[in-house]
Amino acid sequence: MTTFSFYTYFCIRMMNIEHICSHMLKNVKILLDKNFSVVYNAGMVSSNLMTIEDLADYLKVTRRTIYDWLKHNKIPALKLVGQWRFKKDKIDAWLEGQSQPH
Repeated sequence: MTTFSFYTYFCIRMMNIEHICSHMLKNVKILLDKNFSVVYNAGMVSSNLMTIEDLADYLKVTRRTIYDWLKHNKIPALKLVGQWRFKKDKIDAWLEGQSQPH
């Protein structure tokens, strides 16, 4: 194999690798765009739901207080796959109902 033919062979191989990499990057971008969209949309749906920790921070109370309210059915909640979740709009309405006139 002469130097020229080796160089030609090398260039052809590099062009193939570049083409393959370019194709793979396009596919990765498509997958990332799809997955990011799913994650983003899931975040939009679940942003209305709070965990016990979120709710404790939101209401400025301890987690123990939240668990006590849950035990005595004092707060609107739902249990999803064994974990408590709270809809922000329901909590806000519940808070309005809890306020007493002065």
